[in-house]
Amino acid sequence: MSPAKPLSVAVVAILAAVVFFASSCGGSSSTTSTPTPAAAIKPEPVVEAVDAETSGMLDKYYAILDITVKNKGADGTVILVASITQGAQTLENEFPIYITHNAKQVVRLVFPLKWKGGDWTPNVRTQVP
Repeated sequence: MSPAKPLSVAVVAILAAVVFFASSCGGSSSTTSTPTPAAAIKPEPVVEAVDAETSGMLDKYYAILDITVKNKGADGTVILVASITQGAQTLENEFPIYITHNAKQVVRLVFPLKWKGGDWTPNVRTQVP
């Protein structure tokens, strides 16, 4: 036997071992599953009250909304979306707040209006980004 023969047998054996271990080291055909993360917990805002009043006169007339919000969910940011409808015109404003779990917060929003007589209607809703 020539000295090259044992060397080539050793090389073949090493290559076979590398291929065997590489294929048994969990490739993309692995059957293990990764656990799915729990659903993210978000704030659950509830508008408990909207106190509306007016102030001023003529060109300096304002609708003032005091909005009470309670968060029944996790701590987080909530967007208050408030609007005032007067006749055929609607003014809308958004205001982000950070509110903790079970906390109540009162937010005041002021809308400039032009006196047109008649009633105006406030509307408030919340969004969770």
